[in-house]
Amino acid sequence: PLPQHPHQGTLSPRRETMCLPKATLAAFVLGSSILPAAPPEDSPRLTPIVRTVSKTEPAVAAVFSQGEGRLSMGSGSLIHKDGYVLTNDHVVAGLPGIVLLRDHEPLNYEIVGRMPEKDLCLLRVRSPKPFASIALGRSHDLMTGEPILCAGNPGGRGIVYSSGIVSSPNFILTAPNALVMRYFSADVRDRYVQFDAASNQGNSGGPLINALGEQVGVVSNKSYAEENI
Repeated sequence: PLPQHPHQGTLSPRRETMCLPKATLAAFVLGSSILPAAPPEDSPRLTPIVRTVSKTEPAVAAVFSQGEGRLSMGSGSLIHKDGYVLTNDHVVAGLPGIVLLRDHEPLNYEIVGRMPEKDLCLLRVRSPKPFASIALGRSHDLMTGEPILCAGNPGGRGIVYSSGIVSSPNFILTAPNALVMRYFSADVRDRYVQFDAASNQGNSGGPLINALGEQVGVVSNKSYAEENI
């Protein structure tokens, strides 16, 4: 069970039942009985995506906020070696909670900064062990078709990566249509990076990562009216 924040009451998480096909279960049991060995550096399995995941995974956070008897889940990223975690403001909503990192025990976070109008929040966690961090890249020159990775905590089940491309580097979520926006090139509404990598509930706050292993965005919105937005 998750450690309780000193000011948090009892939580009652929903119980879910999952089953695996027999073939999948057999593969899991057989595979789990063998300790994995690191492939050699020249292995074709060590693709650029695998290397980027290996480089960034220690800095991807699962974020759990606790309040009013409920457990909310989201994602975040360590952007500084002193334990600063960037996430969405709606993931935390001003509540106490816990950050899970691959190389650390569960850590209580403190909220050190909020920007609700941009749905951003900065947390801090502390540990005697050093923190990894993810480098921040720039999003102004993203290219349509550029490969990206989406990392996060979908469903609250731990860190998962998905891959895809930048579908649009300059997407206006509230734009009525392209014809109207053609005449409003100086529109001041927020612009987003649209991508086609799988993203689900719990991915909010997680990093969007380019091929260099740099964070170029924060996952924050999903359109249920259209696919892959």
